[in-house]
Amino acid sequence: MNAPTNISAREQSAFDRALAEYLRARNSLNAMPVETTNQEDELIAMDAMAAAEERLFKADAKSIEDVRALAEIAWQEPASTPSDDMVAAVLVALRKLAPGQSRTFDAKTWLRYFVEHGGGWINQDGKVALVSPVPAGETLQGLLWELRTRGEDDQVKALIIAKGEPLSSDALHVPAQEEWKRLRRDYGTAKAALNAHTEPKGYAFGSAENDAHEAETERLANAQADAFDALMLHPAPDLPALADKLAVHSSFLQGDNWHKGAEIAEQLAADAARLLAEEA
Repeated sequence: MNAPTNISAREQSAFDRALAEYLRARNSLNAMPVETTNQEDELIAMDAMAAAEERLFKADAKSIEDVRALAEIAWQEPASTPSDDMVAAVLVALRKLAPGQSRTFDAKTWLRYFVEHGGGWINQDGKVALVSPVPAGETLQGLLWELRTRGEDDQVKALIIAKGEPLSSDALHVPAQEEWKRLRRDYGTAKAALNAHTEPKGYAFGSAENDAHEAETERLANAQADAFDALMLHPAPDLPALADKLAVHSSFLQGDNWHKGAEIAEQLAADAARLLAEEA
């Protein structure tokens, strides 16, 4: 069966298909007999379910029933501790179903905390780009998460424009070109480290050497991903930097979805609009 109960194949949305794929992967894992399933098969099934879950939480929820499904998966039991991305997906989906300004978000307080923790902005002819130090502290990351889930970017940027002058904060103390070059070096270093590490080692599956090698691979992959996000979300200082950013974006993702894809797309669009306006 390709669709959840009560949904015909003809009526299926992309979310329905993602949910059906997740349920199939989860059911396959749950059906594995504990006594006879070997570790490798179980890990493969777990990876398949995790991948399906990730795709589901990136799918566009169209109804309150879709949001309910996300919430039930994120909070499967009282002790569930869903990831930040899972909670964000539920909040963003709810926001789309209840459009309009947030009743709980305070732009003035948010902006004050953002500045106090090193955030800043570039205001060029009324076009605002938020910037933050790299790496951003835990509080600053939380503030940016709140802004993304509440969807109040326009409210914050309008407040910045109303102030009438650009901000000089810790986030802007490093000249744009120097910061860009540092982030570009960091990404190149992280990518080279991962490429060098992932050469075949010939370790037996389940051995201590293989487990250690996989753990180091994951650490290096996460380091490259973090460096990629930092590079993509930093405003490009000029058109050559934007071209380089687009090339890195294409080679890193190779058409795959990405957990910060929407934020990166917004930053790339802002870069292009700002730099093209400067050239005009």
